[in-house]
Amino acid sequence: MYADKVIEQVIGWRRDIHAHPELSKHEERTASLVAGVLEGLGLEVRRNVGGNGVVGLLKGLRRGSHPPAPATPETRGDLGGSIKYKTVGLRADMDALPLNEDTGLPFASQTPGVMHACGHDAHTAMLLGTACVLAGMRDELKGNVKFIFQPAEELNPEGGAPGMIREGVLDDVEGMFALHVWPACETGKIAIRSGSVMAASDRIFLTVRGRSAHGSRPDQGVDAIVIAANVITGLQSIISRSVSPLDSAVVTIGTIHGGYRYNVIPDCVKLEGTVRTLNPSVQDRMPEMITRTARGIAEAMGGTCEVEYVRGYPPLVNDAELAGAAREAVKDSMEVIIPEQPDLTAEDFAFFARERPAVMAWLGCRAEGMPLEGAPMLHNTKFCPDEGCFAYGIEYFVRSALAFLNK
Repeated sequence: MYADKVIEQVIGWRRDIHAHPELSKHEERTASLVAGVLEGLGLEVRRNVGGNGVVGLLKGLRRGSHPPAPATPETRGDLGGSIKYKTVGLRADMDALPLNEDTGLPFASQTPGVMHACGHDAHTAMLLGTACVLAGMRDELKGNVKFIFQPAEELNPEGGAPGMIREGVLDDVEGMFALHVWPACETGKIAIRSGSVMAASDRIFLTVRGRSAHGSRPDQGVDAIVIAANVITGLQSIISRSVSPLDSAVVTIGTIHGGYRYNVIPDCVKLEGTVRTLNPSVQDRMPEMITRTARGIAEAMGGTCEVEYVRGYPPLVNDAELAGAAREAVKDSMEVIIPEQPDLTAEDFAFFARERPAVMAWLGCRAEGMPLEGAPMLHNTKFCPDEGCFAYGIEYFVRSALAFLNK
């Protein structure tokens, strides 16, 4: 496998990053490590792209006897040089989550309240390993490889991808590949789906207002808690009665805050939740449906409900041609799965995929023989991907990039 010569380094980088996790917009140490490795490989490196992002450009030397026409300033990109050659982008995210780690690993987080519970430490290390492999093959590369290390993936609704896009990271990129460790699959397997892969992720904030009264005299007040309970139930009817059964959507209320004392009817309850959709037209309809339902229920019960709807990450859609090429590229080195259904989790790689043909693969990271039931999933305080999956992740990146450049 391509990773054979670098896998020990990759494991070392991952453990170092895991032990020193950094939250979104605070990835300074991780970014410095990444930039140092890329510079040591002789790549052209930009730091502080869209925040703490790092971009490294590897220029292939096998350009052929007839180079392409000079690029225009619009298509060249900051790192593209005066001649436009085919460029593929490979992306990893770097930020961690605000969780207390509970893995017991010898390289567990040394930062209280911060943990790499989503595998971004593994993504970063695998892409660094890929850079090492491809840098050693630069004489064979027919184009350029842009390594994109992105900050703030967990910072929904803002995300880190839009800032990097605004600073021109995609100007010379014609196609992109990314991966996400996926504990639902065993190590040695990779899931690559065409079309919708992950959901849009929006947020809702609701403030229910009533009128306070003594708990023994409910008739003298307007109970904001009872209204809120009915609003929560009513929102579920949107999914069951206003969204087509052929479309997927979720409305989840994750927090409820209200009340002051056990025997006082409160005048205010605040709710916060998430809305997940796969169809952009359903996403567009959700704000009006949620607002109408919540306000209507509250007013019918004598209160009011203020609704704030915040658009977040768009749906992530894999390019069908690139997905097929990626599956073909890796089929001899790992087991390829084509998922029947997308997942309603969200990823800000979707912003990149809106701008360029792109593929997000799900990399199996559950140790062989470990049962799925009870295995820690993403965003779990015990989550830890099997290090055996790292070689397969590098294989995916390298083979996909070569297939894209050689087409």
